[in-house]
This record gives sequence, structure tokens and C-alpha cells, in this order.
Amino acid sequence: MKIWNSGAGALLATAAFFGAAAPALADETIVIGLQAEPVTFDPTQISDLNTSRVVHRIYEGLVGLKYGTYDLEPRLAESWEISEDGLVYTFKLREGVKFHDGTDFNAEAVKYSFERQTDENHPAHGSLTYRGAPSYLGPVDTIEAVDDLTLKITLKQPSGPFLARLAGMTVKIVSPAALKAHGDDVGQFPAGTGPYMLEEWEPGIRATLTVNPDYYGTAPEIEKLIYVPILEPVARLSALTTGEIDLTIDVPFDSLTELEENPDIELQQGASAHVWFVALNTQLSDPPFDNVLVRQAMNYAVDKEGIVNDILQGTATVSSGPLSAGYGDLQNKDVRKYDYDPEKAKEFLAEAGYPDGFGGCEFMVPESGSGMQAPIEMGTYIQANLSAVGIDCQIKTMEWGAYLTAYRESPMMAQMSWNPPIGDPDIVLNNLLNSSNFPPGWNAGSYKNERVDELVSTAQRLSDPDERRELYLEAQALIAEDAPWIFVDHGNQIIAHTTKLKNFLVSPNFDLVVEGASYED
Repeated sequence: MKIWNSGAGALLATAAFFGAAAPALADETIVIGLQAEPVTFDPTQISDLNTSRVVHRIYEGLVGLKYGTYDLEPRLAESWEISEDGLVYTFKLREGVKFHDGTDFNAEAVKYSFERQTDENHPAHGSLTYRGAPSYLGPVDTIEAVDDLTLKITLKQPSGPFLARLAGMTVKIVSPAALKAHGDDVGQFPAGTGPYMLEEWEPGIRATLTVNPDYYGTAPEIEKLIYVPILEPVARLSALTTGEIDLTIDVPFDSLTELEENPDIELQQGASAHVWFVALNTQLSDPPFDNVLVRQAMNYAVDKEGIVNDILQGTATVSSGPLSAGYGDLQNKDVRKYDYDPEKAKEFLAEAGYPDGFGGCEFMVPESGSGMQAPIEMGTYIQANLSAVGIDCQIKTMEWGAYLTAYRESPMMAQMSWNPPIGDPDIVLNNLLNSSNFPPGWNAGSYKNERVDELVSTAQRLSDPDERRELYLEAQALIAEDAPWIFVDHGNQIIAHTTKLKNFLVSPNFDLVVEGASYED
């Protein structure tokens, strides 16, 4: 299937990875190697990082993130006011903005795009599942288009993370005209307001974006972006070093020294809010993951320092909870720690009634995936650690797209990497650990602690940062004690690109923001 959005698609320069040979690409074009292909161009349906890295260029929200940071800044809303009771948000929208299909952006368009997700009777609701809507738009009571450039959103209750969430993918604004024309298939015919627009999409081969000529803001210097899926890290590395691609992520960890010494390659690392963990199904008594002593034993059994040093080559820090140091003083550094201690793990298993360990646990591991670091190597390492204390787990590998679906269906034991798109702790603690997000939500292990639910839900309704911080600190301590995950690591964002690409900034949310970069031959 080849999907054309506008114009003729660009041919790629090398046959080895991209099909037929073609003329050399112009200097204003860069080729980006992704870990997996985009799966849709409908922002409401995106749950993986590789797709979002492309679609963020096409769509915008009312609020955006400052280049390379989690700091909020105006985007389609040029300003906003919040009522003293924290319930009413009044947005002044930008004038003269057009969607890629030539239609006008205005307050009615925002209302249409949002209510499509929240109102089952909306004409554009269709048959799709809007998984992000409960978190991003759940606090919303009413949406009113006061006039073309004024939007009023009234909340059911105050929401501390609401403004930050408006920078998320789920609430990007989609052209109403495109929704009316294409319905559930709008993901093949994207029309946003962003600085780039889709020129061509050949699933499994390439997605080509070109600069939006009518963009209201500063036009990007790089005219064309070509995204190609290259699943194997070694293949991405080879494509980069031979000049077939210009930028990629997650190259093999044992190649970092080689890349640092290559005069044609720039290697960048940046801290992030990332967390990598193994979710344990806390509701299962066979295997006995419903027993907190067993879950704690599994944490003591895993050599996390070994994973960070031997597999990840020092590009991460050991995790002791759901929030990384990227959250600053919102991270609770005084939670219970699970140092590598196989003997203590055996003691905990014996106390739990399993002196000889147990078997029968299926360990889901993806073949690759967004932010998954080295999933098979890490999974094999964890499997061996657990086996050493008598826990026999069988690894089941899956392709990333299928894995994401299976992960949300209450797996027994499964790896996951979470790359928060915004810098508010709610995106981790609520989405992953609140029982309101049981499967088919992202709380895949069905973890439930009523006090944690209360703390996280209360923090959502507060706007005072100090009050929210105290609740989050307590929640993290309880989560660490309950051990619903095997806490493994917080990874750095690792980017490798040609030295011809200038002014590229690593983003803490693992996006590939090229709008501020330039290309110099």
C-alpha cells in the first residue's frame, strides 16, 4: 500500500535499506532511522514513541514544550487565563492559522477535535478506541467556542496536570474537515497545523514529511524529513556510519566508543524521565505474584547494576522507584532500595512459602520497541538472575506492535519502558499505577493500593506544587514497598547523527525535535 498526501514522493539514496537506487538527496533533506515504522497518523490512536516522533511534526496542541525541555510554552493558544478556583481555562487562539488541508483553525476546530474523543454520540467518534482521553480530557466538563479565537474549557474539578497534559499527543488538534471526509481512516490522511506535512507514506518502507509552506511560525530550515524503519540496532549503526541515514536512536551499546571516535558522527546523551521495569501481575496467585514477599524477592534477585554496566554500558542509572532523577525534588530518594542480594531473595521466598522457588511464569519480552534499550538481552539476563534463586520463567518474544496490545491485556510478567511525553509525575503515577487504569489500561499488572490511588487522585485535583509534591513522595514510598514492578533502570536518551546536522537538542521526552536544527554540507 502506498499512501500519497501531496506531491510526488522522494526517492531514497541507497538500495541496501530503502529499495531502488535514486539520485543523491538535497542538502535540505535528512533521513532518520527509526526502531519501528509509524503505525498511524491519527494522534488520538498513538501509543508508541516511534510513531509519535513523526506525528509530533504534523500536529500541534494548544500548548507545546520548549525545544529540548519539559517547559511549557504557547503553541496554537497564544495565551491563557485560569480562574482563581482552577476550574475555567480561557485560551486566546492564534489568528490566521491554517490546517494542512487549507481549512481554518479556530475554536470550533478545537472543540470538534476534543469532543470527538469524549462524546460517543459525536459524528466523528466512529468505532475507534480513545485510550488517552480519560487521562487527558477526563477532567473536562464543558468546552465552549466563545468566538473564533476564544476557547473556554471548564473542568469538573481542579486539575494540577491539566495544562501540561495539553502538550501531549492525544490532544493534538485534527482538522474537522479531514475527520468528516475520512472518518476512522483519518490516520492515513493527516491534516494538522504543524511545521511539517505528510508528503508520502509507504508502510514498512518510508514516511516523508515536507515543510508546511503556510506555517504561521518560524519555518524549519530542514525542508524534508524521511523516516525509515530499521529494526536491528546493528543495521541502524551501519546505515549511519555509511551515510545512508543522518540520525538515529538506540544504537548498540557496545558501539558507543566507536561512535565517539568517529569524526563524522556526533553522539549525544541526555537525562530523561524514562523508567524501564518488569510489570508483575499482582492479582495472580499462580505464579504467586499476589504475594508482596515474592515480588520483593524478585527485586533482590535481579542484578540491576550488572544490567546497567554490562549491557547498557553505563548509559542509565539503577531504578528504585517509578520516578527518575529527571523529576528533581519530586523524586523520593529515600524509598526502599533493592540491592542485588540473591541470598536475601531466597530468604524472602522461603518466608513467603516457596523455599524451593516456583515455575510456570511466562515472561513477555518485545523484540524491539520505543525506549526498550536492549529488551532481549536484558530479559535473558533477568531470567538467569531469577533462575539462580529458583524462579523459573519462560521468555515469550513478540513484535512491538503486537506486544503493545498484549501488554494491555493483563500479562503475567512483562517488560515495559515508559518515556513520559510531559514533565508532570501524574503521567507515570496515574497512568501506570492507579487502579483506575487496570487493563486494558497501562496498569498492566493490575496493581492496587487504595492509599496510592487516593494520593495520586488527590494530587491530580491540586494546583499547589508543594502540596502535590508531598503526596507524590508518599505514593512513591508505598509503591517501592509494594514492589508491583521489578525496578530496573532509568535510561539516558542516546542520539547519534552526522556532524552535518547542527543545533540538534536532545529532548527529555525522547522526541526527535528537528525544528530548531539545520543541515550544513
